Amino acid sequence: MRLKQAEKRKAQDPTIALINVVFLMLIFFLLAGTIAPGADPEIRLISTRDAEGAPPPAEPVGITAEGELRYGGAAIEMDALIAELSTTRSAPEAQVPPAGEARETGETEGEAATGAPLSVTADRDLPARDLIAILRQLREAGYAAHIVTRAGGPQ
Repeated sequence: MRLKQAEKRKAQDPTIALINVVFLMLIFFLLAGTIAPGADPEIRLISTRDAEGAPPPAEPVGITAEGELRYGGAAIEMDALIAELSTTRSAPEAQVPPAGEARETGETEGEAATGAPLSVTADRDLPARDLIAILRQLREAGYAAHIVTRAGGPQ
């Protein structure tokens, strides 16, 4: 009596599993990229070479070349911006001191009165005096600002 020999199974090709994983990663990164809010298209940031790159922060306050304030993708007046910031961020507890003076806690004007500083993106064609005036108004309202100075990649 003769026994049947077991048939040898062909080994499955591991590239199919690898293709599936790469495809799933592609879908993940496409979805993750569409969820993150982009920078305001009305603001053209300056470009630099050989600088350390960092992504723009979420929901920055934008300033166009004409000095128009933009927040959340729409134009906004300074009073309305401060009112909006007071509802979306913790309200300023104390006024930020004038330039060069330190508060009792040892913080200076460059540090936020309440938590993280406000991010500001300014158009490269905005005159410096206008930018300084807007930053001064924000500081008087109790918000310190970090300025996003450049766009990523060549422009």
